[in-house]
Amino acid sequence: MEELEHYMFYLKNTKKRKMRKVYSCKDDFDPTSTTVSNAIRKILSDYSREVKVKIPTEEALSYVLFSDIKSPVNVPNYNNSAMDGYAIHIKSININDEIKVIDKSLAGKASKKLPKENECVKITTGAVMPKNCDAVVMQEEVNIVKSNFIKINTSKIKKNQNVRFLGEDIKKGDLILNAGKKLNAADIGVISSMGIKEVFVYKKPIVSFFTTGDEVRPISKKLKYGELYDSNRYTIKSLLNKHGIKSIDLGHAKDSKYSIKNKFTQGIKKSDIILTSGGVSVGEADYIKEVTSKLGRINFWKVSVKPGRPLTYGKIKNRFFFGLPGNPVSTMITFIIFVLPLIYKMSGDELKLNYIDAITSTVLKKRKGRAEFQRGISYIKNGKRFVKGVGSQGSGILSSMSRANCLIYLDDNTKDQKIGSKVKILELESLI
Repeated sequence: MEELEHYMFYLKNTKKRKMRKVYSCKDDFDPTSTTVSNAIRKILSDYSREVKVKIPTEEALSYVLFSDIKSPVNVPNYNNSAMDGYAIHIKSININDEIKVIDKSLAGKASKKLPKENECVKITTGAVMPKNCDAVVMQEEVNIVKSNFIKINTSKIKKNQNVRFLGEDIKKGDLILNAGKKLNAADIGVISSMGIKEVFVYKKPIVSFFTTGDEVRPISKKLKYGELYDSNRYTIKSLLNKHGIKSIDLGHAKDSKYSIKNKFTQGIKKSDIILTSGGVSVGEADYIKEVTSKLGRINFWKVSVKPGRPLTYGKIKNRFFFGLPGNPVSTMITFIIFVLPLIYKMSGDELKLNYIDAITSTVLKKRKGRAEFQRGISYIKNGKRFVKGVGSQGSGILSSMSRANCLIYLDDNTKDQKIGSKVKILELESLI
C-alpha cells in the first residue's frame, strides 16, 4: 500500500475511535511510517555513484566486473596432447609394423625431435605436440613389444585425435567476460588462464557498526541481573561476512550522546555505511535519532513493518547510516530487507529477493496496517510447498531465526491467515 493509501486507510479506521496524538510501535495504523517499498526506493535512489578499483585476480571472487575482459593470449598457446600416449604422424605410420619410440615429450619439457617413418614420441597430457605430429594414440591402445618399440593395437586412428589446438579454448582478442558479471571460482580460473594479474571491479562498501545500550555486555563478561549479552554485534558481523563485505567493529556505545557521537565520528572516517543497533525507539535513553539529526540528514525513522518499525535511515557527510532496532530479530530482518539491497547496489550488483508461493499449515495471526515478516519453516509434501510458523513471533525471540528457514511475507492489507491459505515466503539460506 502506498503512503497516501495507507493514510486514507488509517483515517477510515479511526472514524469510530478517537484519534491518537502520539503513535507508538504498538499501533498498526501509523500514517507517519513509510511503507516497505517506499523505504527501499528511497534508500536505493540515494546512491548513483559508481566506484571502480583494480584488485589482484586471486582476491576478486564475488566481486562484480567493472570492465569487459578480452583475452590478450590464445589458450592454450600451443598444440598439446589431451591424453597420455604416443604422438604420431598418421601418414608416416604402418599400424602393422613395430613403431620406434624416439623420445619423450613431458608437460613443461617438450621434445624437439620430429618422428620419421614408423617412429613416434611418447607424450604426457598437456605436453607440447611435436611439430609434424597430428594425432595421439592412447597408451591403452598400444603394446610394448621390446625396449623403445610399440605395436598399435587399434585401426581406429583419426587425424587430430586427442590433440588440443592453439586457441581451442580461448582465442586472442575474444570477449571472455562482460562488465557486470559477478565473479565465481570458474571465472577466476579463466582469468588466470589468460595471465591476467589484476582486474577492474566495483568497489565494495566498507561497513562499520556498533551497538548501544547500558544493559548490554560482551560475551566475555558474566551477566548481572537485568543485563544481556551483545548478540547483535556478533550477528551483524556474521551477516556482513556472509556477503563478503569488509566490516569494522566499532564496539559498544554507552547510552549517552557523547559516546554515540564519538562512534559515528569514527565510522564516518573509516567506512561507507554505518550501522547501529538499538537506541532508535522512543525510550528516554534512545539517542541515535537525536545525534544523527545533528550530524547529518534523516530520510525516515519509522517503517510500516513488523518487526522493525523503529528503523532510522539517513546520510552523514555522504556516508549512509542505518539505525537498526535493538531487538535481535528486528536487527536481522531490517538488515536483510533494507541494508542488503544498498550494499549490493554499491557493489555493482543487485539483490534479488525471490518470493515464492507456499501453503500455510498453521494459522498465521496478523493485523491490518503494516507489513509483516514472520519466521517460518518451509517444507515439501506430496510435491507441494508448505510453510508453518515457528511459534512465538516476538521480535526478541532470536532462537526463532535460528530455527526458521524462511520469512513469511504478509502485506499491509493482510489479516489472519487460515490453514490452507497461499502466502509468499522468502528463503533464508542464501541470506543469513
